[in-house]
Amino acid sequence: MTETILRLLTRLSEAGNDAILSGELAAPFFGPVFDRLLAKRVLVEQAPLSDWDVCDGCECGLPCRPIRKIGDAFRAECPFDHRQDIELTEDDVRVFRIGADGLASVIGAAAGFAAAPKRAAEKVWRLGDTPSGRAVFLALEPAALTGDGIIASLRQAAQGPDVTILAPQLPAEIARRHQDAGFHLVEILEVLTPATNGLGGTIDIAALAPIPLAPVLRVRRAAAEVHWDGRSVILSRQIFPVFERLLEKALSRDQVASGSHVEGTTAREAKDLIRELRDAFKAAGFTDGESKALIETVRNRGYRLSVHASDIVVDG
Repeated sequence: MTETILRLLTRLSEAGNDAILSGELAAPFFGPVFDRLLAKRVLVEQAPLSDWDVCDGCECGLPCRPIRKIGDAFRAECPFDHRQDIELTEDDVRVFRIGADGLASVIGAAAGFAAAPKRAAEKVWRLGDTPSGRAVFLALEPAALTGDGIIASLRQAAQGPDVTILAPQLPAEIARRHQDAGFHLVEILEVLTPATNGLGGTIDIAALAPIPLAPVLRVRRAAAEVHWDGRSVILSRQIFPVFERLLEKALSRDQVASGSHVEGTTAREAKDLIRELRDAFKAAGFTDGESKALIETVRNRGYRLSVHASDIVVDG
């Protein structure tokens, strides 16, 4: 995908408080969009660079080499070999700090949210709600989603609606914690696309909801087989009873199975059983998003199949 200034700043912002944009990287983007980002304090210009990286393989022992201004030009000088000096332009020595609050505001606007983002937790913003009622949060750096209390904080900030989190790619363990909590994770750079809208990027708000799935589900009890969306999975004798307990609830008035109902007499925690069940669907070729969309987590209540009872066929 074509790199834009907004995508570049989003990538660099993963560094947290140390996130900066060098003049060398910024130069190709100088123009109206860049000036707009400066005005919004997404970028804050700092004092010009006064030193530069040392030469490759240099044995001077210095951590960096000084930059000297010569007329309108600049030169990074090697103290041992002036043939290794580098001629720099005024743009090369410019440097910009990336303002996280300003960047969050621009990303929110790119997704179509009119109101300014609100801080929901340290380095996490609530951008707004989708038309379908999902609360959308933004984390620019993975570390913002690793704290012990972050899930509780986001639930409190959401105040009820389902949650989508826009974030960089997360470590597998952290991603799983949020998914087990029922949160839908979306990688920012997967949905942030180039646009000529004055911001340099846009986010299709439809991409912030879980993937919609085919409605018909067929279960063959005798074979422990589930057929759905044109594919089949045969479940083990250990995990099929878990699916049956969800199926029982899906065919009843109250479609949500509580944790204790999912657990039955297994002496295992519901979240572990649900993870194993979803893994069985993934092993059969379903994506992680598809398995979570079929077997939904209902916050503070339990789990349910997303297919309506009228679209379920049970054989045997």
